[in-house]
Amino acid sequence: MLSPSKIIFIIIAIAAVYFGNKFYRSKIAPALNKDKKNAEFKGRESDKMLDLEECPGCGAFVADLDGHTCKN
Repeated sequence: MLSPSKIIFIIIAIAAVYFGNKFYRSKIAPALNKDKKNAEFKGRESDKMLDLEECPGCGAFVADLDGHTCKN
């Protein structure tokens, strides 16, 4: 059976989890995602993409067909 002290402890535990999660999402998580995002493209321009072309001989996708040699 639940005593008043157990009920109070459960309410305090739920409140601690709720406010801890709220603090984590507002303060800590955005800083972690920002650092990860900036480190992903460090030293490279992130707005440029590289199109790969399929080699007609082996079917491999390569960035430059002129420098590609098939391993067949």
